[in-house]
Amino acid sequence: MIYPSMLFLHLLSAVAWIGGNILFFAVAPRLRTTPPAMRELGRTFRVLSWIAFALLLTTGAYLVQRGWDWRGWPLSLKLTLVGIALVLKVLHDFWIAPTAARRKGGFFTAALQIGRTNLILGIVILYLSVRMRG
Repeated sequence: MIYPSMLFLHLLSAVAWIGGNILFFAVAPRLRTTPPAMRELGRTFRVLSWIAFALLLTTGAYLVQRGWDWRGWPLSLKLTLVGIALVLKVLHDFWIAPTAARRKGGFFTAALQIGRTNLILGIVILYLSVRMRG
């Protein structure tokens, strides 16, 4: 049995993670000319997004234990994409974005591209969640 409160927490965490990525997609290019604002927004979202990501992993594991069909293709693909998103997030948050904040050049573009890729992955993961049965 899937408990509605856990599903709600899972969805709320997804909204925080994906919504933050949408915000960055819209705002980051404009904040490039204001590095202190970009750093502050980045640091704030990094904390929020890691909390959301941890909650997504925790509640997702719980939901699989309680009835989500873990053998179906939506969950298999979803977990693969979550793994890719996690690797990209680690690279972005702990190497590329901090390097971009210290120097100019291609690192800012790389940080934007990884952020955009994670946004697309998040949207696809959300769609796959809708396809799952519990």
